Amino acid sequence: MDPVEIPGGVDPNPNTPCVYGKMQTHSQSPPLQAADSVSRVLDDDDLLIEIIVRLGLPTTLIRAILVCKRWFFIVSDKAFLRRFRSLHPPRLLGFYVSTRSTDELSPVLLRPRFVPMLPQPLELATAVRLAENYSLEAYDEELACVCECQNDTILLHGFQDKSILFGVHWPLCPERGVVAPPITPYEEFDGTAATCAHFLLKEEGDGKNLTFIWFSLGYLIGGKDYSIKYKAHIYMLQDGLWYWRSSAAAVLPSPRPDPHPLLSGNKIYMEHSTSIAALNLTTSNFSTIPLPEGMERYVCEDMMLSRANDSGVYLVHLEKLQLRIWLHTGGNSGGMRNWLLLDTICLREMLDALGMADNEQPTLLDTFQTGDNLQFVFFKIGQSALHLDIKRRELRKVYEVTEDDRTLERIYPFMMTWPPTFPVLKNDPASPNRAVL
Repeated sequence: MDPVEIPGGVDPNPNTPCVYGKMQTHSQSPPLQAADSVSRVLDDDDLLIEIIVRLGLPTTLIRAILVCKRWFFIVSDKAFLRRFRSLHPPRLLGFYVSTRSTDELSPVLLRPRFVPMLPQPLELATAVRLAENYSLEAYDEELACVCECQNDTILLHGFQDKSILFGVHWPLCPERGVVAPPITPYEEFDGTAATCAHFLLKEEGDGKNLTFIWFSLGYLIGGKDYSIKYKAHIYMLQDGLWYWRSSAAAVLPSPRPDPHPLLSGNKIYMEHSTSIAALNLTTSNFSTIPLPEGMERYVCEDMMLSRANDSGVYLVHLEKLQLRIWLHTGGNSGGMRNWLLLDTICLREMLDALGMADNEQPTLLDTFQTGDNLQFVFFKIGQSALHLDIKRRELRKVYEVTEDDRTLERIYPFMMTWPPTFPVLKNDPASPNRAVL
């Protein structure tokens, strides 16, 4: 056969060592081919990113950065971490449950306890164990409470030897210790009849800088009418020390009887009887957001606000056994047109599966933290707490008060740490307080 008739110039006789003056080259053995394929993939940053971003758990990122410096820079890149979080939001490890004694003479809040959400992946067992074993024994049993829980950071308030005790805690990083909130200024409101205060926490930047907001309310009396003057003092926690950053103030209508301010982005939201008020911390201005069409009045047991990732706010509305989820994207132009109905969920079949359809009407457990993009909500039926996974449409009972002398009050979701705490390369001036790799 003429060589030109042989496809590709391939020698039909594989035993021939030389073909037309050229050495015969044999294909690589399978192990060498596999190693070459792996090398081509791992040497391609784009392909490597597509593999690592699918690892699923932030704990695996810690191991990935230990492979080599190139992997370190890929995994610790902020753009990569944003994408990883969008695909794998921080997991709900459990929740702190608040109960109250039923003593008719002096009912008091009891020390909160951590309840794990099970099952969890084996890789998160250490994190769950840290949260379970984190001690709150420094606080007296009575009157200890969680002021707020933001991701893996909790602000606790209680008593120790009759002294008021506030502290910011990180149960998953006990080596950080406990940081007391800053001393806030004494407020003087002209014509004030009464004042109260709230704490708000906000993680910024890489998640390690903490913003603390002392939010005080002054009731301004004018004849038969009264309004509320709000003041917010903003502090930033850096290197274990608090620094004052700014203040904001506004006068608004009276809020609901037990106001629970919600911080989302640069705004503080407050529920009012017929609307939601938003205080802009950047401009110190406020706006009023009307409720979605068909909701004439804010009812605490049926409605709940929650943070949205894009600095907006979710409104969760429970009507009988229908759960509706609305999103307000910000601003007040257009009024109700800024509300978007995202989802409607019927709970009847889910409650039937739990054998609880004939129980009393469920109510919402007020929790400001519901995961990224509203992953879950909690309900209360009697003295039982139920968890609804919104994406999977799964409802299950996660807690029940069994003691005769307690009632279920609130639940504070506790999330996995984000972002992971990476070590720093030697001679790298960034993040000098991190471990050296």
